[in-house]
Amino acid sequence: MKITKNAVVLILMVLIALLGVILFKDERYNLVIILIVMLSCVPFYFKYEHDKPKTREVVVLAIMIALTVISRIIFMITPSFKPVTVMVIICGVVFGRASGFMCGSLSALLSDFVFGIGPWTPFQMLAWGIIGYIAGIFGKRLYKDKYFLYGYSIVCGIGYSLIMDLWSVLAIENSFNLTRYLAIIMTSLPVMLVYIVSNIIFMFLLSKIMFQILQRVKIKYGITEGKV
Repeated sequence: MKITKNAVVLILMVLIALLGVILFKDERYNLVIILIVMLSCVPFYFKYEHDKPKTREVVVLAIMIALTVISRIIFMITPSFKPVTVMVIICGVVFGRASGFMCGSLSALLSDFVFGIGPWTPFQMLAWGIIGYIAGIFGKRLYKDKYFLYGYSIVCGIGYSLIMDLWSVLAIENSFNLTRYLAIIMTSLPVMLVYIVSNIIFMFLLSKIMFQILQRVKIKYGITEGKV
């Protein structure tokens, strides 16, 4: 069933791409890319559903998502300087890949009800979702090696900025233009730097205490996924 669901998603992505080529002739395909980005999140949701998490695990994940959303709203007045990425990384490290992706993608979606939902939302969902998923993959090392943890935080700041710059060039050009993309990357370097500094600061402030608290929660409720 898992393979079948993923195959259906892949087929839909290919069909959307082909339809975009036929309709827009490679001139206006930002809508196509947005749809493909949205579909790319679906297999991760299938994976989480397929694992059949216990009610207690769903409740803990819901709390993590709520805390992440709140953390973004609290720092609303400081653009780009927010603890969201750090919260998502911590969730992925402690609770595993699937939970990390769910925390990242759903936090982006739900918080955008406050910040504004638009074509950029799927890119935020995918970016933060991937950050949480990869954090789950390297969970043990990120938990034990603080230098690796801070290094990953820096990479996430760069990666998130690059993905959102992709949306920016699509919004301007209605298609992908490499020259424009590189120009946007150069002009957005100060924002990328804010992402990086923000991640380092919030990781320093939050990681130790949140790792301790969430490890106790895992032991108390018998959550085994993402054991570190």
